[in-house]
Amino acid sequence: MRFNIFSSLQRSPASSAKPVFDYSTVEIERARLTGALHALLETLPQSYSGRENIKLLCHEILGATSHLRFVWVGFFEGDSTRINPYAAAGDCAAESADWRLASNCFDSVGPYSQAIPETGRSAADFDALFEPWRANPDGCSASCALAIPLRSEKRALRGMIVFYADSFDYFAHLGVPMFQAFCNVAEIIWKQSNLMHLVTQKTQQDPLTGLMNRRHIMLELEREIARAEQAEQPLSILICRVEGFNKLNALYGWIASDAILAVFSKEAVEQMRPQDIGGRWTGVEFLFILPGTDAQAAVSLAHRLRDHFLANPVNVKNWSIRLALTVGTATYSKHIIGLDDLILHAIQDMASASDELPSSIL
Repeated sequence: MRFNIFSSLQRSPASSAKPVFDYSTVEIERARLTGALHALLETLPQSYSGRENIKLLCHEILGATSHLRFVWVGFFEGDSTRINPYAAAGDCAAESADWRLASNCFDSVGPYSQAIPETGRSAADFDALFEPWRANPDGCSASCALAIPLRSEKRALRGMIVFYADSFDYFAHLGVPMFQAFCNVAEIIWKQSNLMHLVTQKTQQDPLTGLMNRRHIMLELEREIARAEQAEQPLSILICRVEGFNKLNALYGWIASDAILAVFSKEAVEQMRPQDIGGRWTGVEFLFILPGTDAQAAVSLAHRLRDHFLANPVNVKNWSIRLALTVGTATYSKHIIGLDDLILHAIQDMASASDELPSSIL
């Protein structure tokens, strides 16, 4: 669905009761919105939360004028057909139980506008931006909507901000540039938030395997222990070591050895459950946190992980390499005092398992 800018505004308003914007107050309205824009720019550096800053943007706009009824911001990626709001604010929220918009609203190369459908048209014929009022078209207090796409570095990710006004000629008088400026700020917020997410991810992630680094997996384990104690639920950990890695390094070289660890990490995560949390503990040792898992279930997971790599060689370049693992587990209980003691029990269990390995792979 594509629209030329303001083309749908050529229709008569849905009802004569809908207000007409007073042209004499245009400059006052622009001054108020400009003030809101400046206030927003001064406030943004105080926070790195993308969602909170987008919400702040919505509230700053709405606080500057009584003519805007609602501001809706959404993003989506993939094949979604109905998009939930990333952030939304305004009085119109009480008029609709469903503020999701159809993804075809996003199919526009530039700003476009819609007036509320004319009286007499069925709710099923509501234009895309007025879909939230399908169930109750008579309860719609917004007369016009202006939608502007939000740009992203990711080609598959699309965004849009929609402004809803109470006067059918509001955007025709105010023009697009003022609202485009708010959209530019929204894009900056979005990009800044993504950048901060990437920076945070890099500080928490092991660069070779993509798993959590040692520092972050320790923090996660502390949090999971606290949750387990509060909920009185079992918690176990699993530590595994890739055996004979020095031989692999000597035989294939360090580049291939790094690739082996990267592939191993990916396949190890696939063997674990969605709720399990993995991290790189040392060079060839990996720690998995197993929430809600008792000792028997942890041992079962350990056997499954070890048996998988014995039966399924890791494929790197033109080589197919069978890996042997030593796996140890430990379960948190009243007999274990804190995080360090839990890890010590798992290492001791791993040492016992190592004694059972054939000397040919050590």
